Order: sequence, then structure tokens, then C-alpha cells
Amino acid sequence: MNPVFEAFELAAQYRRLAEYLAEQHEDAQVISDTLESEAGPLDEHLENLAKMVRNLEAADSGVVRTMEDLAARHAGLQRAAERGRKLILDLMQSAQREHVTTALFSLAIRKNPPAVVIDCAAALPPAFLQYPEPPPPVPDKKAIAAALKAGIEVPGAHAEQAVRLDIR
Repeated sequence: MNPVFEAFELAAQYRRLAEYLAEQHEDAQVISDTLESEAGPLDEHLENLAKMVRNLEAADSGVVRTMEDLAARHAGLQRAAERGRKLILDLMQSAQREHVTTALFSLAIRKNPPAVVIDCAAALPPAFLQYPEPPPPVPDKKAIAAALKAGIEVPGAHAEQAVRLDIR
């Protein structure tokens, strides 16, 4: 059986036992002692699941580091390839060669399409300017949180207290 399902089944059994004890016994110490004696299997499953979570988190951080390393390598390879292209272009231009054919490659100097260069944007007529839409306003969550914390009601917002699992 899947260990996650086993843990859920044990948790359900533990909860049913706690409910049964609460109905049958009024002595809180009897309930606490009985539940403590039954806690073993569930605690072991929870510990194993916590180990699994820690392993997944460690693997995830390794993947993130690897992605960062690969992104840096990718950028470096692109820069090296661009420098190589520029070197070939410079060598062919200095040798006044427009076309070179080797056993593996055919190299040719080609003209790019004309590019527009803006010398002075302020001198351009309005017909040649774009006026982008301003971005919509964004809620200032820090200001809203401070207001709510100070007891000020903010229409359209409220504070929520969530829970998380802390594994130490």
C-alpha cells in the first residue's frame, strides 16, 4: 500500500479512537494516556512523510541551482558564439572575401535589412510616437496590511491567518 494512504488511514483511525475515548471517558488523563500509547504507528508514518518532504525540497533546490548554472552557461555560450561570428566577419572583411566555401561550411557576408536609428526622440513629430496605456493601479498590500493591523477597516480587503507545516 502507498505510505501516504497508510498515513491517512492511520490518522483516520487515530481520530476515530480520540472521538470514541472522548465519548466514553470524561477523565482527560485517561484519554491523553490512551492516545499517547496509540501514537506510535502514525508518528512513524508522519516522520517518514516528513523525510520524503525534506528530500523533495532538497531535490528542488538542487534543480533550481542547476537551472541557474545552465542559464549562466547558456548566456556564456551565446556570448562566445557571437564573438566567434564577429571574429569570422572581421577576418573575411579584412581579407576582402565576401564568400568562403569549406568542406563543412559556406560562409557569406550578407547585408541586414535597414534599421531605424533614433537620433533625437524629442525631435520626432507626434505622428511617429506611440502613447502606451498606463498600467492599471496595483493594490498596496503593505499599506493595506498596516491599516488592517491598526484596526482600520479597508473595503474590499481583509486579513486571513493561514497555517503551514514547520519541519525542523
